[in-house]
Amino acid sequence: MAWSKTVFSHNGAPCSVCGRLVQKGTEGWTDSSQPRGKRVRCLMCGPVEMVTSPADPVAGSSALRHDKRYRGNSNLKGAQGEYLMGTYLAADLAPGARVLTDRKVPGDSEANIDHIVVASTGVWIIDSKKWSGEIRYRSPGFPSTDPRRYLTVDGKDRTSNIANIYRLVIPVAGVIGDTKVPVHPVLAFVEAMWGIKEGLHFKRGKGPYEHEGVLISSGHSFIELINATGPLLPDAVETLWRKLDAAMPPR
Repeated sequence: MAWSKTVFSHNGAPCSVCGRLVQKGTEGWTDSSQPRGKRVRCLMCGPVEMVTSPADPVAGSSALRHDKRYRGNSNLKGAQGEYLMGTYLAADLAPGARVLTDRKVPGDSEANIDHIVVASTGVWIIDSKKWSGEIRYRSPGFPSTDPRRYLTVDGKDRTSNIANIYRLVIPVAGVIGDTKVPVHPVLAFVEAMWGIKEGLHFKRGKGPYEHEGVLISSGHSFIELINATGPLLPDAVETLWRKLDAAMPPR
């Protein structure tokens, strides 16, 4: 059997790629020879041989390869953080959001992006960290009315790491090519130990906090923001996901 376009005359069925419901009376693709649960595709996703790209690697795969090469604890921790972040996204993202994992940064043969999520709320660029030590996003002193804030990990100032994420954001924005599409960089700390509330300017808990356009968050807290209702329609989400997928192959 092969994929054929058909009008669904009975109950609708979810697309096996994006999860969007193919409604009764609308066109979709079917192939009865496919495994159960894989026999329906919406018009946008189309037949598998026409649209699919190589499967995303398991999150953390490239970091683990570097660990095997160099035997560095930082690479192994990086692999752990990326893998765990991938499990959080798989469990908590709302239907219709699309994920790209461990993708090359355009124009940089060495850099990679742990996770890119395309959703109604925009494109989310996630740099996952599994750092040891207490994490605090705080003012210079306590108490203080100074508007400046610093990210410290185990007592060390790591604020510069926030700006570093723009090395990933700017190339992705270039691929998108539309300044109307919201792009959200996230520095996500996985299974981290967070400091207590520092003062009245702070939310108790694990963020998300915003610093120079970058969200600083625990591995779970910001996913609720991804799942909110945003300006992008499902077709736009799908088109953006395909565009990024084509321009940024797995590492």
